[in-house]
Amino acid sequence: MGKIKKFIKKHPVFIYIAALIPFVVSCYGYYITGKFTFWEFVYAAIAVYFVNPVSEDVNAFILFGEITSVIVTAGIILSVLKYAYAKIEHFFIRLKKDSTVVYTDNELGYALASSLKNGYATENDSRPEKVKNHIVMFENDAKNITFYSQNETRLKNQKVFMMMTELDSTLLKATDTSEADLHFFNTNELLARDYWKKYNLYNHKDKSFKIAIIGNNDVADAIFKYGYLNNLYTLEQSFEYHIWGLTGAKAKFIGNLPTDNKDTIIIHENDAFEFADAFKEIDRVIYCFEENSIDMIQMVLYVNPTAEIHCYFKEETSYEDIYDSDKIITFGALDDLLTEESVKKESLYLQGKLFNYDYALRYSERCAPSDYKKEMENEWKKLSGFKKSSSIARADHYWIEKKLKEDGILSDEDEDALKIEHIRWSRFHFINHWSYAEKRDNEKRKHNLLVPYEKLSDAERAKDGIYDKTIKREIEKLV
Repeated sequence: MGKIKKFIKKHPVFIYIAALIPFVVSCYGYYITGKFTFWEFVYAAIAVYFVNPVSEDVNAFILFGEITSVIVTAGIILSVLKYAYAKIEHFFIRLKKDSTVVYTDNELGYALASSLKNGYATENDSRPEKVKNHIVMFENDAKNITFYSQNETRLKNQKVFMMMTELDSTLLKATDTSEADLHFFNTNELLARDYWKKYNLYNHKDKSFKIAIIGNNDVADAIFKYGYLNNLYTLEQSFEYHIWGLTGAKAKFIGNLPTDNKDTIIIHENDAFEFADAFKEIDRVIYCFEENSIDMIQMVLYVNPTAEIHCYFKEETSYEDIYDSDKIITFGALDDLLTEESVKKESLYLQGKLFNYDYALRYSERCAPSDYKKEMENEWKKLSGFKKSSSIARADHYWIEKKLKEDGILSDEDEDALKIEHIRWSRFHFINHWSYAEKRDNEKRKHNLLVPYEKLSDAERAKDGIYDKTIKREIEKLV
């Protein structure tokens, strides 16, 4: 049924062809009676759509036309009523303060729209709807950008969340001339952030822990990236990332990434299925393909029955009740992933803005005024995509820093907190292809501060903390 709906949606001309079938069959039915001229049987065939036969003559063809025409007419009436109802419903939705429209041409967009509290989806790609929040998620990145660039003025002072599937938002220039409050999101990055928040390694921070990530797709890339960025708890932790599936330049790049602590990254060139013994000492296996997952689960269970086995699935799937293990989980279900909160990430974006504004206050040696919000927004608009992503990454990790302090492991006066933050900041730059140079060069992605914390000046070390007390309170409220 789903395939039929997709086909009809892609080829709407077939709906019109189907609607003409009663007319064609009725024409033939009236014609073979021999009682009608050409224009008379054409008129009679049209009349059946209005449940108003012009003749008492009946045969199988006329009867078929009368029955199917009623279905077509009823369908048209229902479609008109549905359209009118949708227009009225959309009108009242647009009156809400949190009204949101998803501009889309794919199932992901409609899935997200169904989760909105006050919103709806549309395939309109020419003009924005009259709402405050816009989620642009056409399947093609170029189409998303075109929609935004053509309507930038109309989107003035409104929030726009744009999906990117191929374009790296960290490569985008500053949007200080942008009329809208523009944010980017990637479904695989949402998945990875959500995964490491749910299945974090906080309870393993005091011991060695080995993680296998299997896959050469975007899911595997995102899982490693956000593990590398966010699994940072102590200076003494020892996490091993074993990566299967990477080849060529990507394997070389990932394998040579610095960690700046005792964590290690090991690239395996062989096929994961060929060397089962390699999983004997692995603590968690993250399998990032939907196919052959059962084979992977069974292979790991044979050699390491106590391992955590995490398998990626777009739809909710459960293996917990099948296998004799309580450590098998699935992740990546779109119903859980694509929600209004996960896409908008209001608290995360606001935290990122606050961190960036705190940096700005430090550089200007000022304290935050009582009406700082407009100034904070202006500072945010000055940023390139990379710097925005950097501030958001800081916010994304901050719950860990706060929990470490709440548990008495770190304190504001503890220099280890500053060291951990410097490592996190460095890792963000490394994963985005920055490297050390004596002189900073943003265009070439060179930075003079990509050095061990101990080599930083006192002034640079202080930048890893939060400068302004007012801003710090606001950040704490959002965790």
